[in-house]
Amino acid sequence: MKNDLLLKISLLLVLSSLSAGCHVHLGAESESTTTTRTDSEYEIGSAIMSFAYSEPEWPQTLRADLYLPQRSGPLPVVMVIHGGGWANRSREDMTSISRDLAERGYAVMNLDYRFAPRYTYPAQLDDLQQAREWIAANAERYQLDLDRVNAWGYSSGAHLAALLGSLQRAPAVDQTPTMPRLRAVVAGGIPADLRKYSNSPIVMRFMGGALDEMPARYAEASPLYHVSADDPPVFLYHGKLDVLVSEDQSQDYYDALKAAGVETELYLHPLHGHMSMFLFGGDAEDRAMDFLDRNNVEGMTLAGH
Repeated sequence: MKNDLLLKISLLLVLSSLSAGCHVHLGAESESTTTTRTDSEYEIGSAIMSFAYSEPEWPQTLRADLYLPQRSGPLPVVMVIHGGGWANRSREDMTSISRDLAERGYAVMNLDYRFAPRYTYPAQLDDLQQAREWIAANAERYQLDLDRVNAWGYSSGAHLAALLGSLQRAPAVDQTPTMPRLRAVVAGGIPADLRKYSNSPIVMRFMGGALDEMPARYAEASPLYHVSADDPPVFLYHGKLDVLVSEDQSQDYYDALKAAGVETELYLHPLHGHMSMFLFGGDAEDRAMDFLDRNNVEGMTLAGH
């Protein structure tokens, strides 16, 4: 059994490598102008693990890890948001991506949030706002650049990252003037339009009810519904064999962003499903980091420049 599993994983890795050149990458710059690096640019100078970022009176103590590259500030920031159907998993799933981003020169906040069904939408979005407030409050201490705050998520984490970007077109009444605004979003395997999930137990658990009971609430919780010309740039990646979150979710979101004039790219891998895109999406992640670099160019050292 163990040998069969190892064989399947090895075969998937080989197929993924062989098919990397067969992917579809819409909206991408030409190969001659991409800035993919083969080696890490920076060492991780320090990592502050499992600190509480929520306010003391918050319904649940929320924790995060902060990775800081060994370079002078102010540092561009990436908020990293894990998946799990808004109901499980943890930030540990995103440790590898977080460390890779820190080695590219970003300060990375890899965070947890509250889970459904105990906490339904918009509790998770409120948690991300808490994280943004923590970044603003600690910008001077950790040399964080509030003009270059980004978000990266996968699956339900991608949904939250994109929603955070789409809903941040204008500061809320209670936001402080220093509240960080998103510079760019990376979203993998995103459920961008929850209105397509009329019978999904996962989505109903997150929303607190069915689509026919709360159609306006489902629209409000869908990043695609909020697309506007002043959305931040968005990089999307998705496996074409994804049966949990079908690729049309990313395609429709990409088309809406393009129609609104928003800078966006869509990377589709022909042989990956939902989990394998997350586990073996190295080439897509490299392109996504290039995308972040181009949108956070102040002070970044790009390969070949």
